[in-house]
Parts: sequence; structure tokens; C-alpha cells
Amino acid sequence: MKKHLLIFDLDGTLADTRADLATGINLMRGHYGLPSLDVDTVTGYIGNGIRKLVERSLQGAEADLDEALELDRKFYREHMLDKTTLYPGVAEGLAQLAEAGHALAVLSNKPGEPSRVILKHLGVDSLFLQILGGGDLPNLKPAPDGIQALLEAAGTSVENIWMIGDHHTDLEAAHNAGVQSGFVTYGIGHPGEFAADQVWHGFEELVEFFTNQRGE
Repeated sequence: MKKHLLIFDLDGTLADTRADLATGINLMRGHYGLPSLDVDTVTGYIGNGIRKLVERSLQGAEADLDEALELDRKFYREHMLDKTTLYPGVAEGLAQLAEAGHALAVLSNKPGEPSRVILKHLGVDSLFLQILGGGDLPNLKPAPDGIQALLEAAGTSVENIWMIGDHHTDLEAAHNAGVQSGFVTYGIGHPGEFAADQVWHGFEELVEFFTNQRGE
């Protein structure tokens, strides 16, 4: 029987990227003479792509958004590997899921290039069928574009696909694509108004769930 295609969000699901995202934002704010924001504040702005992150972080300050966006991209690229780590159990768990025959992919609203660089640096990039991020597709999550592209790449059917994340954009994307959704509670987001098909409190729980299951 076919196994599942498991599509993972990146920030807050596979990797804790909060400190480095905050560094990029605060260096950008410093360019405009603005005070630094604490990590928790920046974390609250994450979830809808880098442009929204920068816009929210400026909070109406007098700064050109396009210029600020490019500054943040530059600063983040310089610091995105400083403190970013995989969440506990992720490296081992992904290997177990792949060994069990599941196809794995990443769909992030983070731009595609840094997403791939981070996962390569963390030593897990080779486990994924594809790693897609912002700019690789016309629309960010919650649009279903990325899930549909990964469905075609994997050559599987909708009922065998899960979108797994820590944010309501992941759950809404799953809903919009007609696939099953999973939510991890240890991340940085919130489910919003969407109810996930499954909820896990640690990556080990997720691995146990899928290693005991097969696709239809």
C-alpha cells in the first residue's frame, strides 16, 4: 500500500528560527534608528511571509517598506545560521519517517533559498522530495498552490497527503487543498479558527502516529 506524503512547514514546525529572525529584524530596525524588539514580539509577527513580518515589525514607522524588506533579507541571510536549530526529535524522526516509506516535503512561507540553505546546514535536506518556499510559487500559504505542486511531484492522491504545521496558515492551506492537516503545539503559531485533523505535542508523537499508519 502507498504511504503518505507528509508536507512540513519549516519555522516553528521543524526548526526553531526565532532568534535569528529577530536578529535580522532588529538590525533592520536599527538602520532606521528604531529600538530593538524582543524575540517574543518578533515571533508574534511570523507566519505570513517575510514582507508581512517586516511590515508588522515596523509598526507604521517612517520607512520605505521595499527598502526595509531588502535590508531585512540581507541581515537575515548573514545571521540565519547563528542560533537556528531543529526541534527535539526532528532529525531522528524525519529519518524514521523516510525509512518507513513516507515521502517528505517542506512548504514554507519563508523564501525558498534560505529554507533550503537552513535545512542543508541542519543536515536533513536530503530527506525531502522537495523544499518549496516563498518565491518558488505564485502564492504563499494559505493558498493551495504549494500543496498542489507537491502532490503532482510525488505522484500521489489527495487522501494520502498531510500538511503539518504550527500556524493557522498551514491548516487553512490544507483546507483549501482538500488534504488532511496536522498541528504541532510546540511551535510559534496558533491554529486560529481551523481545527486540525490531528494534534501533536512533540515530534516523537507525530512520528509514532505515522509509523503506525499507511496510506489508503
